[in-house]
Amino acid sequence: MPRSRVELGAAREPGPGRAVRVRVGEECLEFDTASTREVMLLRRWIGRVNGPMYSQPYLVEGPPGRFRLYVGRAAERVRTAQGMR
Repeated sequence: MPRSRVELGAAREPGPGRAVRVRVGEECLEFDTASTREVMLLRRWIGRVNGPMYSQPYLVEGPPGRFRLYVGRAAERVRTAQGMR
């Protein structure tokens, strides 16, 4: 089954040189940003979202500036794979 991807605009109008792309995939949402402010915000979210109390959702970064948010079984699968490294 081919992956479905939908390009969505940012919630607010991007400023000059600023673009945020959100892609919807079968297993995750992907956020691409070049804004230093938004990268730092998403990196802070990683610590909050991926706490030991919750198995999902799961937020990962890689490569720098690209974040993926997993939920459900995909979150459990990715969290387990990350732990095995």
